[in-house]
Amino acid sequence: MATFKDRIKAVLIRDQILKAEDLELALEEQKKTGGELSGILIRLGMINEEQLAYLLSEGLSLPVLDIARMRLDPDVVSIIPPEVLRKYHILPVSRLGNNISLAMVDPLNIFVIDNVKALTGLTISPVIGRSRDIQEAIERYCAPRKEADSFAKIMQDIKGADDLELISDGVDKSDSKETEHLVQEAPIIRLTNTIIRQAVVAKASDVFIEPVDNALRIRYRVDGVLREIDRMSKALHFPIVSRLKVVSNLDISEHRLPQDGRFRLMLEGGREVDFRVNVLPTAHGEKIVLRVLDKGQEHVNIDNLGIEPEPLRQIKECAVRPHGMVLACGPTGSGKTTTLYSILKFIDSSEKNIVTVEDPVEYQMKGLNQVNIRFEVGLTFTSTLRSVLRQDPDVIMIGEIRDSETLDIAVKAALTGHMVLSSLHTTTAAGSVVRMINMGIQPFLVCASVNCFMAQRLLRKICPKCKEEIRISETLYNKLMIARVLPGKDMVFWKGRGCNHCQGSGYSSRLVVSEVLVLSPAVKKRILSGSGEMEIKSVARAEGMKTMREDALLKASRGQTTLEEVVRVTAQDES
Repeated sequence: MATFKDRIKAVLIRDQILKAEDLELALEEQKKTGGELSGILIRLGMINEEQLAYLLSEGLSLPVLDIARMRLDPDVVSIIPPEVLRKYHILPVSRLGNNISLAMVDPLNIFVIDNVKALTGLTISPVIGRSRDIQEAIERYCAPRKEADSFAKIMQDIKGADDLELISDGVDKSDSKETEHLVQEAPIIRLTNTIIRQAVVAKASDVFIEPVDNALRIRYRVDGVLREIDRMSKALHFPIVSRLKVVSNLDISEHRLPQDGRFRLMLEGGREVDFRVNVLPTAHGEKIVLRVLDKGQEHVNIDNLGIEPEPLRQIKECAVRPHGMVLACGPTGSGKTTTLYSILKFIDSSEKNIVTVEDPVEYQMKGLNQVNIRFEVGLTFTSTLRSVLRQDPDVIMIGEIRDSETLDIAVKAALTGHMVLSSLHTTTAAGSVVRMINMGIQPFLVCASVNCFMAQRLLRKICPKCKEEIRISETLYNKLMIARVLPGKDMVFWKGRGCNHCQGSGYSSRLVVSEVLVLSPAVKKRILSGSGEMEIKSVARAEGMKTMREDALLKASRGQTTLEEVVRVTAQDES
């Protein structure tokens, strides 16, 4: 079936409105700057408003309304507050039952459609309107009048209440009873729920709700990359933040100190999604970051992470041993926690006593004893681990080893018959050896306690809907040393063009790129002799270890990812 972009191309070529390569140029500009494609085409002077409406109409099989000649029902127009009409450049033109026809300049903007649907509770049927006609109709039908809509009341109340603005010292003088009433208003609840649900639909890992100079910015981190989704009125900042504080059981009257909380969202079909909430006071107001923790068990499966067969076999073999340590290594956001939970799920059985110690617990798994660290009451990693060891555990998972005392207890636990899983913030597998020694662990204890190190990153996968072949230059081929890593590989690789499925990014989902260092006799000999990271890495590679760069190039050669991702995420091997 032809995609929308294919249909648009066909119309462009048939009617000679502009060349197909001009559309590709506009799509590239959209990737760089964001925004609506229609606005970019007009800004670049490629088409005018009449041509745009004609293109969208034929490409989407939607009618173009002549709004200037229509007599609209003011009650229908008033369904959506004027602030929203002006912001999104939209206009409701008719209503039939629970369905409203919404005139839009860009009917492909699903975020606007979802926001209006959440705001009104009605089904939206987009139609095409000319920008000039929509603007004139908004000014004609939305003259200043007494607002009856509850959303408009909230907006007006906030705009008129100067003491609700966060001043430079971070002190807010708002009344707590007034705040509680404000955040229970239905429009604010619907708007907040829409932001949250859209994040789940977009498969975002984080949601950023950030006050800037004169606006409230909403951004999602999708596949490791931040995308700006919307900019709202600054007046919405305070009620949205307060609403999130209420559902997270946080103190809504505290605006000077950071706060942490969490809440849970139940989706259709009984699917649960947890959200970890962090509130941070900034110069412009309180910034909130939501970490999205999808509890779907399909995400916690070691066979679905993208690890190559041989390193996967090594990890499984090390994890099923009766004792020792398996350490996942990498920076924040590299998927270490998901990998650790995947290993736990792989080795879990009713015959094992498994305990996790985390800050905080990210995935709640049935059958596991999970402990949430609480520093404010003295429940630290070290104190908890000492208690855990008296509980006769078979497997201990430590969310993160941050200090030498925690590492010392973990090593001793591994030496005394326990399997220990944990993570370190290091860049390479061989570098983790040096890191443990620098934290005070003797080389012989590293050799005796550790089964393997797994360093990892997350690569974006090419969108399967718009994947296409490309031929790279000989210069890039030689610079990446592809011939050495992939003997016989030609210069044909793959990329994503960008489509509606991947929101124009060319990528969809992520996979793990890794290197697994098993402590073989030869590697242990190097560690005991005091060798550095490069020497240890050299011995491991001679025994067959693939580095992250080599693993990433292998995935790129199969068309799973792009060379741009390989260069962005992994470092060039020095030898």
